[in-house]
Amino acid sequence: MAGEPILIVDDTPVNLKLTRILLVNEGYRVLTAASAEEALEVLRSYRPRLILADIQLPGMDGLEMTRLIKQDERTRDIAVVALTAFAMKGDEQKAMDAGCDGYITKPIDTRTLGERIRRLLTQRAESETPAVAPPTGHEAIPAAEMQALRRRFLHEGQERARQLLVDLEDAFHANEAARAVHQWVGTGGLLGYTALARLAREVEALLLERPVDMAQVRESLSNLLLAFSTPREALDAPIPDAIVQALRGKCAAIVGLPAHETQRLCVALERAGARAMAFELASPPDSAALAQCDVVVTYVRPGGGDSAWLDPSSAVAGHPTVLVGQREDLAELDPAVQAMAAEFLMDIWQPEEALVRLSLALTHRGRQQARPAPPMAGGGRIRVLVADDDSTVLALVRTALENSGMECHLVADGPKALDAARRWRPQAAILDVNMPGMDGYEVLAAMRAENLPVRVMLLTARQQESDIIRGFTLGADDYVVKPFSPMELVARLNRLILR
Repeated sequence: MAGEPILIVDDTPVNLKLTRILLVNEGYRVLTAASAEEALEVLRSYRPRLILADIQLPGMDGLEMTRLIKQDERTRDIAVVALTAFAMKGDEQKAMDAGCDGYITKPIDTRTLGERIRRLLTQRAESETPAVAPPTGHEAIPAAEMQALRRRFLHEGQERARQLLVDLEDAFHANEAARAVHQWVGTGGLLGYTALARLAREVEALLLERPVDMAQVRESLSNLLLAFSTPREALDAPIPDAIVQALRGKCAAIVGLPAHETQRLCVALERAGARAMAFELASPPDSAALAQCDVVVTYVRPGGGDSAWLDPSSAVAGHPTVLVGQREDLAELDPAVQAMAAEFLMDIWQPEEALVRLSLALTHRGRQQARPAPPMAGGGRIRVLVADDDSTVLALVRTALENSGMECHLVADGPKALDAARRWRPQAAILDVNMPGMDGYEVLAAMRAENLPVRVMLLTARQQESDIIRGFTLGADDYVVKPFSPMELVARLNRLILR
């Protein structure tokens, strides 16, 4: 039996071609249009069951096109699904208010697109409709042509991104730049460059903010240029299973984060199978909405410690909480507010770091609290063992800790670290992952096997989520990634010992 007719509306030729092939191979009959005006003309003689439309179109946008379709008696029963690079608070409602029947965020998940459309059509049917028959043959782009498309996409994107960076110094038009970047979101996802599509999505969010943060745009565009220039940088590394297991199906309340940071976090959560609900920092917590959330991510603004979201006596305190902000602002919080936090995200954070900290907030806090705190040294001074084969790092850490009133013992390799932990009995140990003799993981494993009462912080330059998860599996209490701030190291260490 012939499949359902679908109209795809997108102004990017590659997106049109690849999305059409995806749906044809799912058994649908597909027609395409490159603009809203062309789509409305097509509807004069073509009656699709569903229209898959990009919101950001030249001339008339996708939402205005949807309003016209829903106002016309001849076309109002056609299902319209919006395609957008955004997942910000209120965007989905705007699409629904315009008359859209569904909402899909770019980059498109090519594995589930056909099933999502089939499910929507089935839900809309007044009575059960026959299933779409499988296609008799698949349409495919030859491998050589696909490779050519990828090379062209990377080359043109690299040139355009470089030009946008040049334009930042002179004739820069944020709206025009946003249109160029928007195309990369969809095309990058369809060509398999999902990390590049994610970066483009972040840049577009920045370009649509008012006023535009030019410094942040420059940094994000530079990252995007790197992704175009080095294909391996454009490919998303798989998220470790432990993080996915901790976050899949969970809902995070995102409170008060700037729009572009909310966007970055939403994209990261989507990759882990989680979702987000956005809240304003100035608004009191909504108990009904909060009940749907598993973890709370709260932004700490300068002098913003009086928000109801940071009240230890509120319902928020019953949820694992991650506080986000500059170190100075987090340090100024009342100790009772600081104690609410299961984790911190400090200063400039990366999406991968956010996923790790959120997963730890959900899973690690209980294990950490279950481990008995090591006894304090005489006089109440905290004794810290620091193990690193880099003399510069040792000197930096020693200065920071001693200025904070802690007592340090420095060693340069793994065997000496384990021997010092046995004899000196520190309250905390900072272990570099890469050390001669025994690496940090081996020292950590030996400490836990001997039940030494010491909190362990890993110091690593790898910034690989799988390495971090390995450390926590072996019994680490926290970690800091090189290059690190001494202030952050001290803050995390104080919290670790005094918790």
